[in-house]
Amino acid sequence: MPLSVNDLNYFYMTGTPFEVQALKDVCLTIEDGEFVGIIGHTGCGKSTLIQLMAGLLKPASGTVLVNGEDINASGYDRRRLRRTVGVVFQYPEYQLFEETVGKDVAFGPVKAGMTEQEAEKNVDTALELVGFEPAKIKQLSPFDLSGGQKRKVAIAGVLAMDPQILILDEPIAGLDPLGREQFMQLVKKLNDCGVTIIMISHNMDGLADHASRIVAMDHGTVYMDGTPKEVFADLPKLKRAGLGASESREAAAMLRERGWNIPDDIIKKDELVAAILKRNEDGTC
Repeated sequence: MPLSVNDLNYFYMTGTPFEVQALKDVCLTIEDGEFVGIIGHTGCGKSTLIQLMAGLLKPASGTVLVNGEDINASGYDRRRLRRTVGVVFQYPEYQLFEETVGKDVAFGPVKAGMTEQEAEKNVDTALELVGFEPAKIKQLSPFDLSGGQKRKVAIAGVLAMDPQILILDEPIAGLDPLGREQFMQLVKKLNDCGVTIIMISHNMDGLADHASRIVAMDHGTVYMDGTPKEVFADLPKLKRAGLGASESREAAAMLRERGWNIPDDIIKKDELVAAILKRNEDGTC
């Protein structure tokens, strides 16, 4: 179920002296099964873009198409959109409110009109996807869980709607390094199961490891668009937009500047380690 935006424009505080154009003629198509990382400095339009994709904002002009249908057209079924496109915002654990984990995860499916049996099945599947045993956790209070567990429960609440597209806005904010890596592995697992992922993140290493495509934004426009290797390889262009690449890419560039003969397309830690070990084996250290 592809998602595309065409000639998208959006303004904040329209008609006032403080009017700001957040998006300028943005065109982007995301195909089924992609894992797209969206990067950019604060205020570049990333969050505005995903809110438009999810139908939470309406564009000043342009279209947002999900499976070829304009989600802002008169008569479009927004309930169907909610079951197609799931959204996880920063600190989603703050959205938990029910007395048990099971009720919290079931809230969306029930409100969407699923039968009790359908909702129960979706709840169990979603909890299993994020790494829980449903029978052990459904009766627990979400407020008795750890921060990382709460975040997983909140995401399970979105997954219980069985979305084909999952949009995540800085979902690893506030997590420690281990928590970030575990979360990225979870998102990759969902992608491997066929869920299309659109993820805003400043964690370049996580995106280098798991994303299939990187979209860099700058001043409300799509500034770069390509594979992680294609985007992160162009450090000068990234830096002109106030961005960096993955730590491994930055480290490899520094080593090459100091005369090390290592590949210039390294973006992942395992690639950097392998290049350094090979250099040691070749006796060039």
